Amino acid sequence: MAADALSTIPGAVLRNLSDKLYEKRKNAALEIEGIVKQLAMAGEHERISAVISLLTNNFTYSPQTNHRKQGGLIGLAAVTVGLTSEAAQHLEVC
Repeated sequence: MAADALSTIPGAVLRNLSDKLYEKRKNAALEIEGIVKQLAMAGEHERISAVISLLTNNFTYSPQTNHRKQGGLIGLAAVTVGLTSEAAQHLEVC
């Protein structure tokens, strides 16, 4: 499942998600939002769940403050925006 998410979101995007610079974090979040929108339109709910799990495990549960507070929060917010009306069915994953 994690490999599925890693193939969905490029490594550079994941690195930028926890960067010190806000612009890099914002651009990474916009990229994630676009990817999730495409997955939602294609009905790829398992891959969306894999992305949520990746962000949750690697960022929001991270012992590193920047990963938790910056990367995890903005990443999951981007997923929620990308899902729009379908967000409710993925809330239990978090």
